[in-house]
Amino acid sequence: MRRILALISLVALIGGGWYFWPEAEPEEVVIEKDYGTMEDLTRFTSFRAAYLEANGGEEQMENVQSVRTTGQMEIDGQTIPFFSLKRRPNQSLTTLKMPEYELTYVVNGDQIWQRIMVPGKDPILELKTGDQAEEIGRMGVFFDPLARVLIFGEGAVESLSPSSWMGTETIKIEFQTNEGSMRAAAYVEVQTMHPLALIEELPDGRERKVIYSDYRSINGMQEPFLIENYLDDELQSRTILEDSRTNVGTVASLFEYPESEK
Repeated sequence: MRRILALISLVALIGGGWYFWPEAEPEEVVIEKDYGTMEDLTRFTSFRAAYLEANGGEEQMENVQSVRTTGQMEIDGQTIPFFSLKRRPNQSLTTLKMPEYELTYVVNGDQIWQRIMVPGKDPILELKTGDQAEEIGRMGVFFDPLARVLIFGEGAVESLSPSSWMGTETIKIEFQTNEGSMRAAAYVEVQTMHPLALIEELPDGRERKVIYSDYRSINGMQEPFLIENYLDDELQSRTILEDSRTNVGTVASLFEYPESEK
């Protein structure tokens, strides 16, 4: 389950303008703009407009239909290469390349399944149900919670207030998702509109915290190359991105559970 919780943090990589664009090499450049005063940014309309400007605009976000990402996850003392493919509205395929096998989680709408591939053996497939299916199913959410609330209206913003994160001036945005099962707060840097941290209150009372850093510029857009995932302040994983592409060719059959196993 710890590995599943760590994988859920990958959902945040897909939100807003947090994609890597094809044919571009990352540059370690931080772009600062005048997005408005602190007072301006505590107003919802001003904050939303600044967030959109920093992430390429609403039309550009709407045009993104799929994302393919590769990188490495550091968890439980291991460094595990991963591959993730997401397709709107609610499909995902995530493969962890373990030392002796490959473990893949697939979300196809409400259908959640797992595949284990060991060299020289037939794949082991399993449909998931219950709490584990619910957790894995979150990997199928295409945009991160902040983008879903701000851009697509899938939830409600409860407050915007001046704050700081690790000594950096931020706007704290508190919000709730449509499902009502998650309350969260994000800390967004005033000078860059970079989300620096996302803190979620889980239904069981625990707190999940995702910290974003090592932002780099790709075609003028700022991307976090390092994501750290905490549960009740205990580090669960570090995700290091290597490459990601948008609007890659995907077909629905990639996410379907094999008919022969039904």
